[in-house]
Amino acid sequence: MIKKRETEHTEDPNMQEPTLLDKRVILESISDGVVVSDVEGRVALFNRAAVGMLGIDVHTAPGQPVRALLEPFPARGPVSVIGMLDRLYADPYTDEQGQEITEAVISVGTQVIRTRLSPVLTEVGEFLGVVTMLRDVTREVEAERARSELVFDVSHELRAPLTAIRGYSEMLLRRTSGRLDEQQEHFLRIIQRNSDRLVALVNDLLDISRVVSSQLELELHPVQLDLIVRDVADMIQPQCDQKGVHLAVDIEPDIGSVLGDLERLTQVVANLASNACRHTPEGGHITFTVSCSDDAVQVEVADTSAGIAPEDQAKIFQRYYRMDMPTLFEVRGTGLELPIAKMLVEMHGGRMWMESELGQGSVFTFVLPLHAEAVREKPIKETKRSEVGRTILVVEDDADTLQLIALQLRQEGFDVLTASRGEEALELAHTPGVALITLDIMLPDITGMDVLRRLKADRETADIPVIVVSVLQPGASVEGTGAADHVTKPFALERLMESIRRTLATVW
Repeated sequence: MIKKRETEHTEDPNMQEPTLLDKRVILESISDGVVVSDVEGRVALFNRAAVGMLGIDVHTAPGQPVRALLEPFPARGPVSVIGMLDRLYADPYTDEQGQEITEAVISVGTQVIRTRLSPVLTEVGEFLGVVTMLRDVTREVEAERARSELVFDVSHELRAPLTAIRGYSEMLLRRTSGRLDEQQEHFLRIIQRNSDRLVALVNDLLDISRVVSSQLELELHPVQLDLIVRDVADMIQPQCDQKGVHLAVDIEPDIGSVLGDLERLTQVVANLASNACRHTPEGGHITFTVSCSDDAVQVEVADTSAGIAPEDQAKIFQRYYRMDMPTLFEVRGTGLELPIAKMLVEMHGGRMWMESELGQGSVFTFVLPLHAEAVREKPIKETKRSEVGRTILVVEDDADTLQLIALQLRQEGFDVLTASRGEEALELAHTPGVALITLDIMLPDITGMDVLRRLKADRETADIPVIVVSVLQPGASVEGTGAADHVTKPFALERLMESIRRTLATVW
């Protein structure tokens, strides 16, 4: 048995304590920038790399507040370096949910700098200050942006054929072209199921590219997480029933609201629910728990899956990571659901973590700050048009999708005009009786956004409601453009029809 050696016996009597000069030489040899602030938050030490990155005045910087060095540089993303600094000085001993909460990215001119903050603690836990590490990641960000643009372009090219595949298989299953025998219906459902999987993959790839490149914008409003959890539970209940999994929901009364994007927070809960449902075996249990503290709302999704090994837990939120477990060979997923959920939670200023034990299941938890302010809802302005007809103008550059939408609209009893180019659409919009326009953004001559702006600027067409039916460029939004709604490709036909009916109900 090897005994643990005492400290005094491990010291080399010939080894000298590094001098202050030695420490300075070591510090200057580091390529990353280093700024050390003392217990009062004042600059105590910095190296040459930090001077070059932040433009530090070497004569005036020592002794000034470290906040003054970092405040001029805006954050790239939801996490503020000043906020992290304040948290560390308020409580340097708490970092329970992982190191990600002490890392942020800032812009310094044209450079992108990743900052990493750590408390300086002695062996007995005495707090001495904070070390701020700075790394230039401009090239990495530019490469990531190029990858994101490629992912977006590929995603858009995939969405057009996927829209047609889903739409036409859906119409065949609805027997719009005659009766189907049992084998034909079985084959069509296989087509539909696999096209849905492709749609999920394309959507996940697009979301990852937008989040990583900071091009995903959130539409923030007061949101009730308890209502989201109930809706998601209702959504996955049939899947759990089919699999023989018991689903339970435990929600505390009087859950406060959070400030968030309803669609994206629903995506977070749905991703966690989908992950739990996929991995929980027949006869297992899934439990949603929502609780509220003085300053946060917490959501837990617990399952009775096989659990996650300790070596896998550190990687579970990495993109495309799949655990090497025999029980998971039949579990299909993109490997993106959990990373996307975590990224979206952090974009909302929250935290996500997980706890798991082999054979005992897993618990995924996230918390979001409580929104205490009462926000007055904006009234919905309804626009009425006199003598509205029943003609719908479909503007779409993909011929198969154009034909699919037109066919469905005619079956609904509408008259249909079609255009595959922007200029053609602007001319047809003046046709008497046009009640609504569905508009693709990717057109061969001018963009759909240009078409939309010109429609709204023209007195004769300004009141015609427009539904954007397209994939938007990263960071783009239809909010403030005058569009009545946005239906993302590929879409279910009923989703588009529901949007058209709802929009027309406001003008008829």
